Amino acid sequence: MEPYRSRSSHDVAEPRHPRSGHSSRARILLLLALVACSLALTQCRMVGDRLTGANASLLKAKSSCRADCQDAFKARNQAETLLHVQRVQACGGNPACLAEEEARHEAAMRDSKAQRDACINACHQQGGGAIGP
Repeated sequence: MEPYRSRSSHDVAEPRHPRSGHSSRARILLLLALVACSLALTQCRMVGDRLTGANASLLKAKSSCRADCQDAFKARNQAETLLHVQRVQACGGNPACLAEEEARHEAAMRDSKAQRDACINACHQQGGGAIGP
């Protein structure tokens, strides 16, 4: 072996490793940053609809209003049907009376539907607010 031999191109140089102190410090700092971000994100709270400007209670009020309109419509129709049956029986088979009752009943049912539609249309106007004082 030659003590003064120079390196040739065939000799493979060992790769340089970064200092382990710098690498471990960077990993610890990265880990601490990750923990801090995780803790910060777990403390978030849900915000109300008012922040976005949407009012969920207004939408619920509309659907409740529509349901109330539909319930009133059903109640009117049930009452009208009972009245119709009673009046048909009271006619006693008289064709003129039956025709008159049928016309009255159909008009009452159309009126009930018109009331329901007006009620539902009024639901669309709820909570619309006004511009200015």
